[in-house]
Amino acid sequence: MEMRYVDHEPGTWFLVEDEHAHYLDARYSYSAIIDDSALIQLDEVELAAYRAGGHDALTDLARRVHNSAPYRPESPFFTRNLYRGADGEAYRSAVATAIAKHTWLAEQRRKR
Repeated sequence: MEMRYVDHEPGTWFLVEDEHAHYLDARYSYSAIIDDSALIQLDEVELAAYRAGGHDALTDLARRVHNSAPYRPESPFFTRNLYRGADGEAYRSAVATAIAKHTWLAEQRRKR
């Protein structure tokens, strides 16, 4: 599973993609008890909103993920969170690698 960094909002979300889909890694927290993120594959409506609204559309989606308490089964994002599934660790690794690769490349460009 290889992903590529696309965009981010510091402290809030990252957008990554592979050859099949776009994924939003949306950070959420609840008091000092919970601080994590949910990985949501963008559906057709969310992808269309992103293409029309860009960065702001993803900020809105990340806010909705956070406000829905995605750690609770009642949240519409609970079952969509790919980090919860059998491949959760593989997804976390792929997202972290994409972000690290992007960060390294950005640092190399600044050094020039």
